[in-house]
Amino acid sequence: MSLSSALNTTATGLATSQTQTRIVADNIANAMTPGYVQREAVIVSSISGGAQVAEVRRDVDASLVRMARTESGKMAHQQAVSEGLGNYTIYLGQPGDGLSPADKFSEFNTAMTTLVNMPSSNGAQSAAVYAAESLAASIRGASDTLADVRAEVDMEIRYEVTDLNQALQDLADLNKQMRDFSNGSLEAADLADRRDGLLDQVAEIVGIRVTETSDGRVNVYTTGGAALVEGVQVQDVTYQPGDGSFFAGTTEITPGKDGLRGVEEGSLAGFAELKRDILPRFQLQLDEYARGLMQAFEGADASLSAGEAGLFTDNGSAFDASELEGLAGRLRVNDAVSHSGDSEVWRIRDGMGATTTGDVADATQIQAFIDGLDNPLGADPETSMSATVSVANFAAEMVSTQSAERARAESDYNAAASAAGLVQASRESVEGVNIDEELQKLMLIEQSYAANSKMLTAVGEMLDTLLAAV
Repeated sequence: MSLSSALNTTATGLATSQTQTRIVADNIANAMTPGYVQREAVIVSSISGGAQVAEVRRDVDASLVRMARTESGKMAHQQAVSEGLGNYTIYLGQPGDGLSPADKFSEFNTAMTTLVNMPSSNGAQSAAVYAAESLAASIRGASDTLADVRAEVDMEIRYEVTDLNQALQDLADLNKQMRDFSNGSLEAADLADRRDGLLDQVAEIVGIRVTETSDGRVNVYTTGGAALVEGVQVQDVTYQPGDGSFFAGTTEITPGKDGLRGVEEGSLAGFAELKRDILPRFQLQLDEYARGLMQAFEGADASLSAGEAGLFTDNGSAFDASELEGLAGRLRVNDAVSHSGDSEVWRIRDGMGATTTGDVADATQIQAFIDGLDNPLGADPETSMSATVSVANFAAEMVSTQSAERARAESDYNAAASAAGLVQASRESVEGVNIDEELQKLMLIEQSYAANSKMLTAVGEMLDTLLAAV
């Protein structure tokens, strides 16, 4: 080996050791940095002799990354549903807690049973009216809370769409920056860490498929195939609150809608499920229950003429089939007997349309009211409840059904979170930094550096000897 070759070999060796040292130092310094992926120097033989760093490789398992993003999207989906239902069912209560519509109906039914045995008692009449008012207030409260949850869901969707669009734009910007650095450089590795963090964020909002070009740029699509990012082109996601639809550019991607190249997982899919399916179904159940109460008392009240309101009213009016939507939020006790109205509580014995008080011992009308509650409510099939459930049993069935759906959602979320945690732990074990291993590498680099230094010293001494002999 000539002295010039020896110098070249030593120089490349020292440069390689310097790069390796920087990589190891970065790994150790960022061992606790979220999203940082361990780097490894790939060493190859140099044309001029010695060794050199061909590329900086990130320790990434592509399969684990895809699985982690898929599972995090599923978890975010179930979390959105679970938390949305939790906010509502906390107010709704459980059968037996004394607060739910089911328990308020039980109190009302008990008051009516007492009244049928004591029709002349003003106290029993007043207690029955109070119980009716409490029941109506409970149903209104559930409807109002459901409306609040729906408003919160709309707000969360807007926030998520804003965050999604910002992440997509940032990805496009990174794609542009990737062109300025060679693939395998330290700068490209830093950009790839930022890129993967953004992709993880996007995957929690919408389920995605990712393709990577040879120069490190990524294209992002929904699981249905709609483009979100292609190179530096971004298809902004928009939300139409009226019908709950979503678009990527001009392509509709509404989750759960047949025939679309849409979104299957992620928080947006969970919020869409709440908005388009679960919450409207819960509202319909409440509205149907309000309808059942109104029609039961209107149908059983012999004192009423056509179009007159019974004990339960739509803000004072009789039931109108064309005004079913939101009926639960408008349910009120007839002002004729209400304690906030005329307080003519005797009408709960004689009928809302009675012109004068009847026989104080006559419980016929009261019994007709009670019997009317045993009739099937005939719930709309869209409620997912049996049409044969009676008015008297509907509240308990409704509360149990809604509470069970919340419990299922919570169970699904816990299962999804467990699966996502396991996959993420596996991913982190591959991508994370092992400080012990890095310190061992540092010792080997030190030995290599020392060897190159000795060779450089030896070459220097040889040159000095040759120059001295001239």
